Amino acid sequence: MAYAELETEGVIETRQGSGCFVKANGASPLRRSARSERLADEIDAVIVQAHHLQISDDELRDLLQERLSYFRERKVANAAPPRN
Repeated sequence: MAYAELETEGVIETRQGSGCFVKANGASPLRRSARSERLADEIDAVIVQAHHLQISDDELRDLLQERLSYFRERKVANAAPPRN
């Protein structure tokens, strides 16, 4: 069912006998509102989990900032030309 939904949304394509593949156009075919809604659902789950783990709002914000920085640094490192 999830594959059918992704195919309907234009995220993947199914090739008979080969399987399912992410479409190669590079940009997400989902509307901005649909992408935001999906992400909001994930964020809501993180907030609930943080509450259960007794993580304060400030600690959660700090952790999010830390993770954003980590991935930003990785992106920059991966984009740098290889050293000889």
